[in-house]
Amino acid sequence: MLTSVALLEGAGISRATLNNYIAVGLLPRPEVRRQAAAPGEAPTTLGYFPDWALDRIGQIQELKRAGVSMEDIKRQLADEAEPVKVKPPTPTPAFSPAPAAKATAESSFAEKRTAPAAVQRSESVQVSVENIPYPAYMVNFEFQLIWLNALAQKEFFADNLIPERANDRSIVPTLLEWAAALPPQEQASLFNAHLGPIKSRLSRQAFSQNLGNLAETQRQWLMDCYDQCPEPENRIQHIVGLIHPDPEIGPCQVVALSFREGVLIVYVPEKQDVNQLLNCVSRRDSFIRALLSQRLPVLTPLAVMVADLQNSVRICSELPPEDYFQLINQIWSTLDPIFREYYGAYGKHTGDGMVYYFFPQPDRNYLMNAVLCANKVRETMQNISHEWMVRKGWTNTLYMNIGLSEGEEWLGTFRTNTNFELVVLGETINICGRLSDLARFGKVWATKGLISKLSVTERSKIRYGVERDTPEGKVFVNNSYAQVATLLSNTDPRHVKLMDIATCAVAEVLPKL
Repeated sequence: MLTSVALLEGAGISRATLNNYIAVGLLPRPEVRRQAAAPGEAPTTLGYFPDWALDRIGQIQELKRAGVSMEDIKRQLADEAEPVKVKPPTPTPAFSPAPAAKATAESSFAEKRTAPAAVQRSESVQVSVENIPYPAYMVNFEFQLIWLNALAQKEFFADNLIPERANDRSIVPTLLEWAAALPPQEQASLFNAHLGPIKSRLSRQAFSQNLGNLAETQRQWLMDCYDQCPEPENRIQHIVGLIHPDPEIGPCQVVALSFREGVLIVYVPEKQDVNQLLNCVSRRDSFIRALLSQRLPVLTPLAVMVADLQNSVRICSELPPEDYFQLINQIWSTLDPIFREYYGAYGKHTGDGMVYYFFPQPDRNYLMNAVLCANKVRETMQNISHEWMVRKGWTNTLYMNIGLSEGEEWLGTFRTNTNFELVVLGETINICGRLSDLARFGKVWATKGLISKLSVTERSKIRYGVERDTPEGKVFVNNSYAQVATLLSNTDPRHVKLMDIATCAVAEVLPKL
């Protein structure tokens, strides 16, 4: 007999895949025993499989590599003689509009707020971001994976490579595979645990678009789940009871914890104290920063904003040190809520400059977020400038010069023992930095690529164009672009510095009249 752990390690598959093979009848359910692994150790619950199970999984994998569908594999292997009977395959309710799709609030399996079970002191564990002792992962509000721990990697992804692109990281197909081993009622509970906290920001249309190339029966079942999933009373902390298909785990609590950046999903066995996890997460700011410092590198679409305080060296020389620090801190503290409002992610502060990233959102265009944020920053800087003119009695006007660009780049983190920094690799941030150098007197310059990707309706809500020299003087030509080289004279000290983006088409973004 083989333990489930030995079978998983020997076959190199995830526990979700093993549970799926059991559910469709390719493997028998394990014989559950509670015994000590070695003399003197505390007894543990383990599932045991017949020795031939390892060969059976090898057959399945070989047939899959040969391009044989799972339906044909089930028919072929179910007809073969085996040392024990193999149950015939049964329909998978998650793949057809079966009773699971009819989940209602009155159903006994509908999601519910679950009171933590009383546990003994020995069952309490120390929980931290670095050591969540249960399978855990975080998804954004489009169901794309952005972080997972080693236990979730083993449980859900052991035999699957995590795709590079954000758009290919939807966790829905993996959940469908894992849910195949669950009873119909538990399938609905599993997806409602995920949909509940996300539904407020994920429209029905956006959810449908994110389902990709799933089979029509799967799409319809998921859309029924979406329609019938009630939004939880507490979106920050949502707990759903679930019977895990692995008998070693058994009943568990699916804990969904919402943050601005996404939803953390943790599978806590019922015998464990969920309060240990909730207490750790109660320090929300430090918890999410620690978690995001470990986010998976990903190739993602994004917009970048680089903003730089004009004449910062001269301003620093004219102010006492305490006043200069007060000014810079006031700028950052005043602008931070604006970046949060438009879902800007902090990149870094470089002295008196800053970098922020804007990522795709399910309920608004991230490119438009960047443009609207830039306009709000400019407006706010005018107010700060006026305040300091009155306070200091000086004539200096404070300007934040802004560059905006977009692209698809690698996003990751640089970490130290005490801090981390979101880092984007590629030309997008370099172009954006150059546009910030181009901008003077609080102007906002954006690439043609960014503006042209806005919808017609979105472009109608902003004003953009280029100022042209005419015989009658300077005229702002709306809805037009210019190459950077045409905006600079040969005597302009920025000419040489900006030559690497000389052919980049850009436009100035202005407040709407």
